[in-house]
This record gives sequence, structure tokens and C-alpha cells, in this order.
Amino acid sequence: MSDKANKRSGMLGTIYNMLPGIDDDYAAKLVYTLEDKKTLPQLQQDIANIAAQLSSDSPMTDTIVAKILLDEITIPAALRQLRIYNNSTSISELCAALEIPAKDTAKLLEVYSSFSSRKYFDEEFASALKDVQDSDMEDAKKALHAVDVLLKQADALLHNSPKTAKQNKKDIFKTADKYHLSVKITAELELLYTQPASIAFQPEFEKLFKSLIAQNPDKHLCASLTAHAMLCQITPKDAQDIALLSKLLNGRILEEDLLIIACRYLKVKAPADIAATFEAVLKKLPHVSSPEENLGLAVRVLLDGTAESFEKASQKASVLREREVLRKALSKKELYSGYEYDLAEHFGGKKTFVQIEREMTDLLNSLPFCSDPKDNKELACKVLLGSLSQEEAAKQAQYLRDLKAQTLTQGLAPELMKSYLGTKPAEELIKFFEESLAPYTFWKSDREKHIFALRTLVGELNGTYNRRISQFVLEMLENGSSLDVMTDMLENIQKKKTSQEELEKLLERYKQARAASKA
Repeated sequence: MSDKANKRSGMLGTIYNMLPGIDDDYAAKLVYTLEDKKTLPQLQQDIANIAAQLSSDSPMTDTIVAKILLDEITIPAALRQLRIYNNSTSISELCAALEIPAKDTAKLLEVYSSFSSRKYFDEEFASALKDVQDSDMEDAKKALHAVDVLLKQADALLHNSPKTAKQNKKDIFKTADKYHLSVKITAELELLYTQPASIAFQPEFEKLFKSLIAQNPDKHLCASLTAHAMLCQITPKDAQDIALLSKLLNGRILEEDLLIIACRYLKVKAPADIAATFEAVLKKLPHVSSPEENLGLAVRVLLDGTAESFEKASQKASVLREREVLRKALSKKELYSGYEYDLAEHFGGKKTFVQIEREMTDLLNSLPFCSDPKDNKELACKVLLGSLSQEEAAKQAQYLRDLKAQTLTQGLAPELMKSYLGTKPAEELIKFFEESLAPYTFWKSDREKHIFALRTLVGELNGTYNRRISQFVLEMLENGSSLDVMTDMLENIQKKKTSQEELEKLLERYKQARAASKA
């Protein structure tokens, strides 16, 4: 078994030992997500710390711990969810002890163990007991009295449930469209707030939304945070803190990252402290002209929160800075035009501009040229990047030099050869051009058509056009077609990406149009 497999096995065993009631999917998700981020001792300590904060022996606790580890829910929101789950257990146990009919038990569960009703059984039951708390009644009768009170309240709440659910569904979709909420969140809201005894969605949403807008004018963010709070994934207080944090950071961090940061830090740090930490990290990372260049790296450091992650980010930022400095230096010289980004990516952090200049000069001087070593700058750049061997570059340079001297091509082919992307030897290329043009005469007397024909043939070699298309172009040019017509035809073929049958029909139309113009 490999080391990775051993680690996964050990991590999974630890998870099931410490969280025996965890959902299997969440156990697997924890391993997949954390295997490269935490050691077994770190995972054990994190589980122990979270379990201590939740302080619950509910079967749901183990999966809730996993959700917290995965940054899917904040601690305060998790405590709310556990409260609801525990209320469900309490209702079932109480009704069983009092022999409450199943129908009434189900009614109590619908109303007093759902977040959508905002009715918490522990609170409501205690309130219903007040009238008889100090009476001489037996405890069982007191409990029955409280249950009767709760059932009457439940009936009143359930009376308008169908109407409320219908209106909620309408309001949820309207809100989702207005603020561009995700399909997933919209579906979750619809499922929750069409439950029996659900509160009216819109007033609750607007109340929290307005409180967030007062802190942050980003309507989409505030609406999304409100939705997360309405789903009990974060609390209203969490939502306010996240909205404030986003404002303090000038909206530079994505919502999904803000939610992860909230899950990890809001329990121990205020938004202002988190923002200050982020700015400090950002300023310490190497940059060219602005710290903003490293926003993504700074976010990753904040999400990971370790000295090791900062060190890795610093190293990466340093390489990025060196690449950008190199790119700017290369872009100032026409010699590297079109290759400055590739060269900077390839050599940034490895070679300086002076070193590249020296290598470029040596390369240019080693390649055959007609009038100026810079004629071979593209070939030299390809050699530097490793996409072309120096031997093949020399062959192509030799071919280009010889080709320029030939009156037959009138100096046209060398320029077009620079756009050739393949690696065919120079001898094969010149043979291809000569054989392709041999049956025709138009190119011998028309410089522009000569250029166009060569470009089309290079396009065939590069895979832009097939043989059928390039031959058709040569035939049409031989028959007197204008370059405008041929250019239009090639653009149509590239745009439409037609099948062979459609291509033949298109070519036939151009052929007929040419014949008609001669008539």
C-alpha cells in the first residue's frame, strides 16, 4: 500500500473513531479535502476542539463537526441546527412517554423542530408550562397541559400554511431573479420555506437584507448572505460580520472565500482584525507595482493560516514579480515581439534579461541570414523556448535566406514562412510550394495573389484549411477570382465549420458565382 493510501486509511479510521455517527459521504469528503492539508494529530485536535465547542451528544453532532471542518457552516449556525435536531428528539421522547397519538406527535414535529417555523420546542414548551408550573398537578399532567397548548398553537400556525407556502415560493423565485441567487441556494430556500408552519419568507428576508445593506452597498453579496442566513448556514450576526469584512476589504475577495474565512475566523476575530491581517499579508508579498497583484495568493494564505503557506506564497509572488519584470524588459525590444509573454513565463525566476539578450545575440549570429541577423528573430525565440531545435532552426534559416535570393518568389515566401507552425524540413516545404503552384500561372504575374496563395498553402500545412480548400482557392485565382471573394469564402468556411457535404455546396456556389460573373 502506498504512503498516500496509508494516510487516507489512517485518516478515515481516525474520523470514524472520533465521529462514529458521521454520514459516510461526509467522512469521505473530509479525507478527500484534508488529506494534503492536515496531519492526523492536527485533525484529531481540530475534531476535539470543535466537539468541545458544540458540547452535544446528539447523533447529528458528528456530521455537524464535519461540516464545520469543511467550512460549510459557522459554529453559531451549527449550534442552532443542533438545537433544532435536539428539539426533534425531545418531542419524540416526550410524546412517547405521554403516549401522545402519532398524528399529534407529527404535528408537533412539523411546527417545533423546523428552522423555517422559528418555533423552538424548548422555549415554547417552557412557556406553555408557566400556567401550571406552580400548581399541585402531577408532572405528567403538567406536561400534557403544555402539549395541549402547543397543539392548539400548532393548529393556528398550520391553518394558513398552504397559502404561506404558495406565497413563499413566489417570493423566493422573485428574489432569486432580482439578486441573481444561485440555483442551488434557490432550491434550498424553496424546500425549506414551503414546509408546514413556515414563516413568511419575504418580510424576514427584507429585514436582514436591509440591515446588511446599511453596512455594505453590494446588493448581490448582501442578498446571498441573507439567503445563507435564512438557510441557517450562517447566523444573521455572521452575515453582518461578513458584509462588513467585504466592505473593509473593498470587495476584493470572492463571496465563497469570504464564507470560508467567516467559518474559520469569525469565532475568534472581529472583521477589522481579519481585514488588518489580510492587508499585512498582502503588503509583505513581493510585487512589481502594486500589492493588489497578489490578491489571490494573499487569500490562500488567509484561508490556510500557516507560516508554511505564507512562505510558499512569498516564493510564488517572487517568481511572478520576476516574470513581470522580465516581460516588461522584453517588451521594450522589437526583437522579442510576440514572444515576450512566453519567454517571461519560461525564464522568469531562472534567467535575467541580460542573460537572455546574450543568448539571443549568439543564436542570431549563428543562424544563416540574408541581410540582417534579426531576420531570424522568430526562429531564435522558438529555439530559446525549446519548441525548435537549433539544428532545425539553422535549416529553416538557410532555406529562408536562399528563398529570398530567388527571383521566382520575389521575396514573398520568407515572410510567410514565419507563420509556419510545423517542423517539416526546409527541403520538403519548398517542394510542397513548388508542386502546389506548378499547374498555375497567376502567381507569376500577380504579387498580391502570390502572397495570398502562399498564405493559403501555409494554412493547409498548419491545419487551418484542408487540401480541398487550398486547391479550390488556387483554381479560383487562376480563373480570375478576386482576393476579396476568396477572403470572404475562407472567412465563411472558418466561421461555419461546415461538414464536407456543406463545404462542397459552399464551394460550388462560389464557383457558379464566378462563372456567372464571366457571362
